[in-house]
Amino acid sequence: MKLKTYDDRLTLTNGSYHSLVNARKPEGIDEKQAYLIGTGIASLAAGCFLIRDAHMEGNKITFLEQLDIPGGSLDGNIRQNAGYVARGGREMGHHFEVLWSLFSSLPATEDPSMSVLDYFYYTNLDDPNYSNCRITRKQGERYDNGKFNLGQDLAKELALFVATSDEELENKSIDEIFSEELLESDFWTLWRTMFAFKTGTVHLK
Repeated sequence: MKLKTYDDRLTLTNGSYHSLVNARKPEGIDEKQAYLIGTGIASLAAGCFLIRDAHMEGNKITFLEQLDIPGGSLDGNIRQNAGYVARGGREMGHHFEVLWSLFSSLPATEDPSMSVLDYFYYTNLDDPNYSNCRITRKQGERYDNGKFNLGQDLAKELALFVATSDEELENKSIDEIFSEELLESDFWTLWRTMFAFKTGTVHLK
C-alpha cells in the first residue's frame, strides 16, 4: 500500500518495522534553530522530536511562553486555601501512538533506568484505580452523582446553542451565550474542568 507522502520510497508494511528505524540526520540541521510557541504538550513534544528524530541540538530550541509558569494546560501550582490546582489536563488513552513512541525514548525522572512509558505502564499495572467521580468537596468528599443535573430549561438552552449558526456566535464569549444558571450547573463544571475552559475569556469562534 502506498502512502501519500513527499518520499515515494515510503510504504506500509506489516508490524512495526518502520517505527523501529532511527531517523537519519537531515542535511543542514546544524545551521537551523527552532522557536516553539508556548510550553504545552504540543510544543514540548515537538522539541523532543526535533532532538530525537531531527538530531537538533537542544540549545538551538527556544520556547516562547507568555506566562510566568510553563506547561500550558499541564501546569500546576499550590494555592493557599485551595490546594494543588491545575488549569486543565490531557488524558492518555491506549491509541496515542505518537506520544507512546516519544515516551518510550525518554528516561523517567523517578527511575532513569526505565522509560516514561515503562513507568506509566507499571504504575497503572501495580496500582490500578478507577472512578467516575469528577467533582469533590470538603477535602475529597464526592459531590457529583455522575449526572449533569440539568433541568428541562437548561437542556433546552443547550439545544438552542447547538442550533445557533457560526455567524451568530462569532466574537462572543461563553458567558454571553449561556445563562448564569447553566454556568453554575454540574454540567458546566464537568465540561470546563475537562477542557480547561475559563468562563468569560473563551471565545466560541
